[in-house]
Amino acid sequence: MKKAYTALALAFLLALSLCTPAMAAMEYGVIYDETESLGSQELTMQGEQTLPQLSQALGLDLRVDVLTQNSYDGLGAAAAGIYEEYDYGYGEHKEGVTLTILLEPQDGDTYRMVDENDWCVYARLSDERGNGQELSGAVYDAVQPYMAARAWNGEDMTMSAVALTQAVDAMAETAEDYILTNCPPAGSGEDVGVEKPVQGSVTMQYVFDAADLLPYEKWEKLEARAKAISQKQDCGVYFALVDDYTEFGNGSIYEVTYQLYHGSELGMGSGRDGIIVLLSMAERNYAMFVYGEYAEYAFDEYGKEKLEEQFLGDFGEDDWYGGISNYLDACEEYLTKADAGKPVRRPYWIWFVISAGCSCLAAGTVCLWLLRKMKSVHQKAEADAYLTAGGLHLTKQYDRYTHTTETRTKIQKESSGGSGGSTYSESGGGGSGRSGKF
Repeated sequence: MKKAYTALALAFLLALSLCTPAMAAMEYGVIYDETESLGSQELTMQGEQTLPQLSQALGLDLRVDVLTQNSYDGLGAAAAGIYEEYDYGYGEHKEGVTLTILLEPQDGDTYRMVDENDWCVYARLSDERGNGQELSGAVYDAVQPYMAARAWNGEDMTMSAVALTQAVDAMAETAEDYILTNCPPAGSGEDVGVEKPVQGSVTMQYVFDAADLLPYEKWEKLEARAKAISQKQDCGVYFALVDDYTEFGNGSIYEVTYQLYHGSELGMGSGRDGIIVLLSMAERNYAMFVYGEYAEYAFDEYGKEKLEEQFLGDFGEDDWYGGISNYLDACEEYLTKADAGKPVRRPYWIWFVISAGCSCLAAGTVCLWLLRKMKSVHQKAEADAYLTAGGLHLTKQYDRYTHTTETRTKIQKESSGGSGGSTYSESGGGGSGRSGKF
């Protein structure tokens, strides 16, 4: 009897070791997370809406598994084993694509990717529809930029969470392009019936509206405008509207802004040059972050201060579309001038006035000091000091009104913050910027 219990216990332990996704974890629809630390509104939307809708439209199961342990012989074997064990796949041929990531627990409830190869893409596709290996290779290439070591080093789980949402977005977009190009579902034509992207979803590239403040048509115009400016100027121009910035990172709004920038691998070119503005509606917080040598050249300290004057007033009046439009126009102007070798800078005459003023102040101080040393006669405080020996004889006296002195003090009104707010300079995150209220 004891042997029977022992065998049963061993069988149970073996089952636990083989069924990796069965342990405690968070599930966001078709996205499985054993770390329980990568959740966000975007990831939930991807797992519960974006991927399932796209899977049904394409006839291709799209899933993500984030593991903290692996009992298989290699991560590729784990991806294939989980695919079979949990009956992944769509349709008769069980077609699908999975992204599998392995993270190791660290002290402080964080997780890191120990090896740069601790992730893989597994794809299964019938011969009638294409080549599974070719599909997995295309998805792998699209996801690779978001698997950068600094996004998964365990120092900032928020950065890892943002990188994951970007990787999922790249996976979905690449899979859709491949299927529509090589083997579209029957009767789908060019439109697979996927709903238009929502402003707050990760399908956006330049304008992020998680607060849902822009009508779709206006957001679409701003997105296209920002994309055109970024590609033309080779400097990313980004904007984000959120309800509460604390849901997207840790620290101040400026710190969250550069966390989003780096976690999403934003920027253009090898130096990832770019500028991003983040507005948080909860307490009307604002931050700007500039990153990259060329971007810092185009938007120096004076330039950033003048740039925010172009749009903060609009946001103070809740004119979101007008403010973002003015922001994009100003960014294009600044980048165009920088490209021509004439970036926006503080006018030279201001320095001349400051220098002249300082010189006059110094000269005046010296003159006053010399004048005081030369002055030996002083006005007497008492009138009798001016009397002669014979005394004072008045021949006529009268009173004459000359003037009345009135002093007024202005009562300062408290600022309501309706059309603007206080801002100040910031640094950190490898770049610089500004933050404050709007």
